[in-house]
Amino acid sequence: MHLGDRAKRRFFSWFARQLDEVHGRRARLKSCVLGSGSQLGEEAEIGNFGGGPERIAIGDHSFIRGRLQTYGHGGQVTIGDWCYVGVRSEIWSMESITIGNRVLIAHDVNIHDGTAHSANAAERHKHFKDILQKGHPTAKDDLPGILSAPIIIEDDVWISFGVTILKGVRIGAGSVISAGAIVTHDVPPGVVYRCKISPEISPLD
Repeated sequence: MHLGDRAKRRFFSWFARQLDEVHGRRARLKSCVLGSGSQLGEEAEIGNFGGGPERIAIGDHSFIRGRLQTYGHGGQVTIGDWCYVGVRSEIWSMESITIGNRVLIAHDVNIHDGTAHSANAAERHKHFKDILQKGHPTAKDDLPGILSAPIIIEDDVWISFGVTILKGVRIGAGSVISAGAIVTHDVPPGVVYRCKISPEISPLD
């Protein structure tokens, strides 16, 4: 192959990758409301599976590097001003997740306001089959055994790396959630939250 042909191929390959990146960025921007001065980092993902872009709303001067997701049957993610969401952090909503202003969320954090699957094996298997065969359900009535409750994270909270926050939790203003913590109950304002997890085994209902 002639040197000029190889150079042309490399150029067109590079140009195609640039177009794909631009298309991806535009698609993400159409899936959310992004405030003034806010940015979606290269690693950021927006998975808005139902409704309009207002279901994922980001305030001013925030920087998102993780994944924000709503489900087909519901969900709302609202992030305030001057917030940060780190790499590989996952914020998934089927009810509502409200994050205040100046909240820092480190890497590898999981925030989920729903149980995602039923504890009942038959319901869980049917749900999985329906996703594969028909796509994600778009009505709550099609999700037996799945529970959800709003999460509220107030202003000036710092959530360190590897934290998991589950449904129905409210974290008070200015609190710090230590690395690796699992949060299943409300946290008052102005405290450091740490937890030591001991295994607990109980029978299924």
